[in-house]
Amino acid sequence: MAITILLTDTGSPLGTGLRQKFESTTFRFVSDHPADLDWVDRAQVSDYLAAVKPQLILNTTGWGEGAAVKPELLASGAECLAHCLAGSEVPVVHLSSYRVFHGEGRVSHGEHDEPKAETDLSRVFYRAEQALLQAVPHSLILRSSWVLSTEGGSLLARLLADFEANRATVVSDQWRGTPVSVSDVVRAVYAITQQIIYGAENWGVMHFGSSDVCSELVFANKVRDMVLADTGRELTLEELETPTDNSAVLEMRRLRENFGVQPRSWRQGLKPVVHRWLATKGLLSESVES
Repeated sequence: MAITILLTDTGSPLGTGLRQKFESTTFRFVSDHPADLDWVDRAQVSDYLAAVKPQLILNTTGWGEGAAVKPELLASGAECLAHCLAGSEVPVVHLSSYRVFHGEGRVSHGEHDEPKAETDLSRVFYRAEQALLQAVPHSLILRSSWVLSTEGGSLLARLLADFEANRATVVSDQWRGTPVSVSDVVRAVYAITQQIIYGAENWGVMHFGSSDVCSELVFANKVRDMVLADTGRELTLEELETPTDNSAVLEMRRLRENFGVQPRSWRQGLKPVVHRWLATKGLLSESVES
């Protein structure tokens, strides 16, 4: 029997990556939706789900990194989906974020730690999680640390955009995370999805990140080295003087134990991503191009 997987939103780099990954498989992957479909309209979404009949839903509606987050869409979209699937046996994998812990001041966050949600954005992410956890029996919440992409609102995108515009990037040596690339998040979601389809019954909150911790400043210095080697130009950094007690470091025991997903170093694969972006922008030095 064909398995139908529904991806709610392809507008982010993550959505695009998931679409590309799953469309090369034998699953019936639904990611092209009616242009007028409103993911917060319960009647519309209910009718659409009845027509598509998905066996699994990947919910990325409103999700993003940094400035790319669409807060109200994120929360209202999850609440709408939760209403339409209340009591249903359809599994939902919902993309969330370390941001549920913003303002708590912990060094790291485990899957069983209860978020206090002390900022507006942390409350939005937590609200979306709770809507699905309370209404959908088979829901899996996947929180990621910093997700790195060359577009959108990630730290990497910010560094590269500032370099192109000849601006300084403000970074902190106090704010630490376990950053992962979009492709690594796609890898994790794909592994989770395959195992759910073949009978895995592991639900609730799980965390994903890289195998090593770094600060914003450490990560930015690594990118600066790569940019300098490829362009001969400096990426200007300014260190944030006011310490922050926020942390994006996520402990990942449940994901390893339940799905066998192993974290990788954030350094793996970073250099070709940066090089490719610089080449696309025509910023490589002549010696590198030749």
